[in-house]
Amino acid sequence: MQFLTTAIALLSTAASLVHAAPNPRAPASSKNILLTNDDGWAATNIRATYSKLKDAGYNVYMVAPVSQRSGFGGKFDVPTSPTLETDGGFSYPAAGAPSWGHEESDDHIWYFNGTPASCVAFGLTYLPEFFNKSIDYDLVVSGPNEGTNLSPGMFTLSGTIGATYNAVYRGLPAVAFSGSNGNNSFFKDDLDLNDNMSPPTIYATKITEFVDELLNGYGRALPIGTGINVNFPNVGHLNETCVDPTWVNTRLTGDFASGADITYDKKSNSFVWTQTAWDALAVCENGDCKLPSENYIVGYTNCSSSVSVFNIDYDADYYIEKKVQQAIGALFN
Repeated sequence: MQFLTTAIALLSTAASLVHAAPNPRAPASSKNILLTNDDGWAATNIRATYSKLKDAGYNVYMVAPVSQRSGFGGKFDVPTSPTLETDGGFSYPAAGAPSWGHEESDDHIWYFNGTPASCVAFGLTYLPEFFNKSIDYDLVVSGPNEGTNLSPGMFTLSGTIGATYNAVYRGLPAVAFSGSNGNNSFFKDDLDLNDNMSPPTIYATKITEFVDELLNGYGRALPIGTGINVNFPNVGHLNETCVDPTWVNTRLTGDFASGADITYDKKSNSFVWTQTAWDALAVCENGDCKLPSENYIVGYTNCSSSVSVFNIDYDADYYIEKKVQQAIGALFN
């Protein structure tokens, strides 16, 4: 699989689309955002982001898995029963509740007993029926994930990114956001939008800043077939020296890019999930090869967020394609 990562041409195209508007700024109230994640609808991170985007004036429709669906990638699961057979995450809601539903106090906050990818489909197909109106989404936001999603190795594993590229498949601009706070917490216990050192609050504020810039116009936010992968460093209570991380253009591949791997523990006679950096993930075939990898920026610099552009045209570069076709050419004679 080929990843078309951050490219100057794509960035300039996106910039021209959002800035070549007749008015200086499109009002947030005119923008519809579909918000999802893979950590579940009751996770603190997504609830903080929902609140911040809503406070900024956006029309936010949130649809997230009823329970933790990390690591499901682009898997597309739908409910097998009209009611939940097991409790949702944090027992919210409990078994026996409908397999999809919304907060009693806010019909823009939904859960769906599926994967992040199918939550996107639910938000695009069912919610307009529920609200009895057409909803033209301007952007799909996935996350922020509880834990980073760096490099092509996580591109295929992450449910956060899986939701993003499923939205891009459907022609929508989409951005995946991932934080470095790995704890899965219940929003009713941990959400504090007044705590300026809270990682979920800081991430939500930075996401709103990013979305403000991306939707700063009346045109399409991103070129069709294009998405963005963003990763945040430790912030706030996890790193008191970092409360306002800077944005850095990066690429998915490059030095320190890694993929999922296993190691064998002789003492316990068991295997352990790990990540390994492979040479193939450092190869640059597309985009700006001078850009640093997102692994390097988040892992080896202080208070910087990586911003990588990807494209869903997974076909190989023309010259590589011709080399491979030549190697197997006899098969076609």
